[in-house]
Amino acid sequence: MRSLATHVDGIVVVGGFHSGNTRRLAQVAASTGLPVFHVETDQQLDVEKLAAMETIGVTAGASTPNWMINKVVQKIESIRSRKETALDRFLRHAIRFLFQSNLVAAFGAFSLTHAMNILSGRPPDLVLPSLAFLYIYAMHVLNRLLDKGASTYNDPETAAFYKRYRGVLILSGLAAIAGALALSGFISLWALLMTAGLSILGTIYSLPIVPLRRRHLWRYSKIKDIPGSKTFAQAFAWGAVIALLPLLGTPQASWAGELVSFFFVFSVVYVRAALFDIFHVQGDLIVGAETLPITLGEKRTLWLLKWVILGGAILLACAPLLGWAGPFAYLLLVCYLTLTSCVLAYEKNLLYPGTRSEAFVEGNLFLAGILALTWQWLR
Repeated sequence: MRSLATHVDGIVVVGGFHSGNTRRLAQVAASTGLPVFHVETDQQLDVEKLAAMETIGVTAGASTPNWMINKVVQKIESIRSRKETALDRFLRHAIRFLFQSNLVAAFGAFSLTHAMNILSGRPPDLVLPSLAFLYIYAMHVLNRLLDKGASTYNDPETAAFYKRYRGVLILSGLAAIAGALALSGFISLWALLMTAGLSILGTIYSLPIVPLRRRHLWRYSKIKDIPGSKTFAQAFAWGAVIALLPLLGTPQASWAGELVSFFFVFSVVYVRAALFDIFHVQGDLIVGAETLPITLGEKRTLWLLKWVILGGAILLACAPLLGWAGPFAYLLLVCYLTLTSCVLAYEKNLLYPGTRSEAFVEGNLFLAGILALTWQWLR
C-alpha cells in the first residue's frame, strides 16, 4: 500500500466496512497522507473528488470478490476527468462500445481470414472475410444474450450494455446470421449447409438440450456444461468458418493449405479464449461454469497454452518445407511470439482483466491481417 501511494493521487479501498482486513488497508492508506475512499460498492464513490485526480490507486480486502472490484474500477474509469476533452471522452466510449458489442472480435475474424487467404494460397477476396465477420459477430452476440449469468460478475458494465440494448442486439445478430448464410450461398450449396449447421450448433450451445423431466439424470444439460467445451468450441467454430469452409466451394483451395490454416486459427483462438476464461474465472465459479481453468486449474491451463503455441509454431515452420504452405507461414510465426508474450505477461502479473488486456489479446488477430497486408505490399 505504501509503495502504491507513491504513484497515485488518491486511493480507493474496496471491501466491507466491518472487515478488519479492509479497515486496516484503509488505515495504512490514510497514514500516507493521501485522500482515501473506503467503499463497499461503486455507488459510494465520490465522483466529484475523484474527477479532480489524474491517477487513482485501487486495492481491496482479501475477501472482496473480483466482480465487486471490477464494478468499482469500471465506475472510476467512466468518471470524466476535469482535464479530459470531449474528443478524449468520445474515443474512450467508442473503444469500449467496440469491445462490448463484440465488433472487435468480428473485425479480428475478418483480419484473420484475410491472412488465411494468403497462407493457403487462395486469391484475396472480401467474401470469406465478410462471412467470417458476420458469423463470429452473430455467435458472440447471441451466446452472450442467451448465457448472461457469469458476465454479471465478470463484466457488470457489459452485462448492463446487453440488457439495455437487448432488442437491437438480437436483431443485429439475426441479420448477421442471414448475411453469413447469403454469402456462403455464393460459395456453394455445401458451404451454405455447413454455415447453417454451425449457426444452429452455435445458437444451441447455451440452450438446454435435455428435456426438463430428464435433467436430473444428466449432469450436463447444455453443451456449454461440458468441462472445457467453451474454449474448444470457440476455436473449432472459428477454424471451421475461416479455413474449412473454402474447401466446399473455392477452386483454388487445397487440403494441405487449408488444414495448416485451420490449425493456425484453432491454436490462436484457443489461446485467446482460454486467456479470457482465466480473466473471468471468479464469475464462472460463482455460476458453476466448468471452463478450462476451472477444470484443469490456472497453472495447468497456462502450461497447456504454451504447448498449443509450441505445436502450432512447429507446424507453421514445417509447412513451407513440406510444400503445404508458402513462405508467408514464416512471417506468421510472429503471432505465436505475441501470444507467448500474452501468456507470460499474465504469469508475471502484468496483464489484468479489463479493456486494455482484451485489446492486448485481441491484437493478435489484427496482427495476422497486418502481416498479410505487409506481405502483399512487399511482393
